[in-house]
Amino acid sequence: MLKGGFAEYAIAPESVLAHKPAALTYAEASAIPQAGVIAWQGTQGAAAGKRVLINGAGGGSGSFAIQVAKRFGAEVTGVDNAGKLDFMRSVGADEVIDYRSQDFTRSGPYDLILDLVAHRSVFDYRRALAPGGRYRCVGGSVPALLRVLTIGAAAGRLTHRRLGVLAVKEGPTHFEPVADLCATGDLTIHIDRTFTLDEVPEALAHVGEGRALGKVIVTVV
Repeated sequence: MLKGGFAEYAIAPESVLAHKPAALTYAEASAIPQAGVIAWQGTQGAAAGKRVLINGAGGGSGSFAIQVAKRFGAEVTGVDNAGKLDFMRSVGADEVIDYRSQDFTRSGPYDLILDLVAHRSVFDYRRALAPGGRYRCVGGSVPALLRVLTIGAAAGRLTHRRLGVLAVKEGPTHFEPVADLCATGDLTIHIDRTFTLDEVPEALAHVGEGRALGKVIVTVV
């Protein structure tokens, strides 16, 4: 038994497991409990008439988040590198931003920001929010996450904005609603590539270099 993020075998309590929907492949189902749930919980509050921005929208969680926010009726802006702009549009984004050529914190304002790759100052994020808006981050650099945790709440409260880290709730109660929508075709699971277990270094490099369009899956033969 290996301890870590990648292993051929894993042990889990029965309470965290659920039956795979028959309409989904194992690869598709494996994308839901983390990426799908982050998107589902991170876009709560999206609604018709609301402007939502997703930073890192071209990856696994981001491609889910665009669809979920659009399903809630929001106007969605996706942020990622230039190679993912067409992909984000195809998933449903109304507007797209190449972060290398445009500072999204100077666009907007947005009612909700889901940040999957946080690395900026909390004051930059606050600037991008509309009054009453909410910023949630769930990935990024450790310093950026710590800044959001330590000074984000106070910085936002002064201007009637909310900044915080998304505490993702785990378990079947939270991922089965997403799985059901995927099984019926209401949400699409975008798998960019699959890698075998011994190709994990290549898989990590593919994601780390910003080339993945949607979810990258590691398969065990």
